[in-house]
Amino acid sequence: MTEARGLRTVFSRKARESDGGLGFALVRRGYDRGQVDAYIERLSQAAPPAGPPAFDLVRRGYDRGQVDARIEELRTRRTAGE
Repeated sequence: MTEARGLRTVFSRKARESDGGLGFALVRRGYDRGQVDAYIERLSQAAPPAGPPAFDLVRRGYDRGQVDARIEELRTRRTAGE
């Protein structure tokens, strides 16, 4: 069991490093990477999306918990004026 966890950790680290994306771990079923990347890019623009995001679930997508936490953090910063 420990070996499987170790492999998962290595896989996640390699996925983040080789993905070139936003640093999210890749999981078996997660958020569509292209949709997440585009949404986060729009959050940094002058007129960010108004509503909550809706991402498709796909194989080898971004970890949902990590994405949700990052989006919440970015939206909080934006409303706080950072």
